[in-house]
Amino acid sequence: MAGGIKMIVFLTGCLSLTITAIAGPYNEVGVNGYIGDDWQHAGPDDPDAIINPIFCGWAAGVKSYAPAPGVGSDWDEPTAALGPAAGDQLDIVSLGDLDQSQIDQGVQPGQITLVFGDPCNPADPNHIRDVAGYDFVIFENGFTSSFTNPIYGFVSGEVFAELGYVEVSTDGINFVRFPSVSLTAGTVGPLGTIEIDDVFNLAGKHPNGYGKCTGTPFDLREIADEAIVQNGIVDINNIIYVRIVDIPGSGNFNDSARAHINPGTWPNWANYDVNHPVYEAWVTWDSAGLDLEAVGILHPQEHPADINLDGIVDYYDLTAFVSAWLTHFGEEGWIDRCDMAEPKDLYINFSDFAILANHWQKMEMWRN
Repeated sequence: MAGGIKMIVFLTGCLSLTITAIAGPYNEVGVNGYIGDDWQHAGPDDPDAIINPIFCGWAAGVKSYAPAPGVGSDWDEPTAALGPAAGDQLDIVSLGDLDQSQIDQGVQPGQITLVFGDPCNPADPNHIRDVAGYDFVIFENGFTSSFTNPIYGFVSGEVFAELGYVEVSTDGINFVRFPSVSLTAGTVGPLGTIEIDDVFNLAGKHPNGYGKCTGTPFDLREIADEAIVQNGIVDINNIIYVRIVDIPGSGNFNDSARAHINPGTWPNWANYDVNHPVYEAWVTWDSAGLDLEAVGILHPQEHPADINLDGIVDYYDLTAFVSAWLTHFGEEGWIDRCDMAEPKDLYINFSDFAILANHWQKMEMWRN
């Protein structure tokens, strides 16, 4: 939902009392689309802003686009998702939303499939590959907002988000979906916000618009054990297609939490015992459902101690590490990127500090 309605939601949030929600366990950093002279986040319109050099490529083509019914004519051009992120909340293609009657009738959610590099050339460097760290980033046009709405009642959260499943493929026929988690407890209404730290491996959780340009990162290592990857049908070192499928936030569509560790099971870690319904802003209209802005390919991140992804291990990273010292997954203050030692033990301790010390002041090649 973009345009005038989205502006109303944004202004309502700015003029009302912000409620601080308890952060959830999934606090992966959003990847900056633009940076300034200090290598930190910059708004796209800032005079010194440049596209973040951590990106080495962007979606080059559209294989298919099948929106849900009702997308406005201003938002139904799929090529708007090609090329670099613009940080413009209006420069998007919408996937559309489904109301309850359409869901009950089995109408399929909207989706788009993007192409990366030359499908006929396996060596094309613009394919997505399983490199060190995150591999690609999806930019939706969500934005930070918390507010009380007189029609729909009290709504609290941090981001107005329209979420989507993410799937990847080598041949454009066989796709594997990233296993996701969504811990939002119930419906939030058409203008509702969610706590983004309660969401993992779903597109659309990071704000991108109104001067903020960040995207949600994905790591192909998350799907390395899937059967379709193990048998070679999907090659995570040769991903040519990324498909994003809108999630109507009614609660009729589930995450795949059972594939993930439950942060509430410390110290004897165990997986979630059930999958959860996914809730987000619903029902939306016009620029409805997930609004895709761009998908970028990342350079390898060879230094895991670069916690904030600015390309160098320095004071910013040390400060973050100290703040998360001796915390475990799910605990207040936990920062997932501080859990650096392999295999990951979901606890930030001396083994992680050794990685930080070993990489201190090292710089990524893409920053050079």
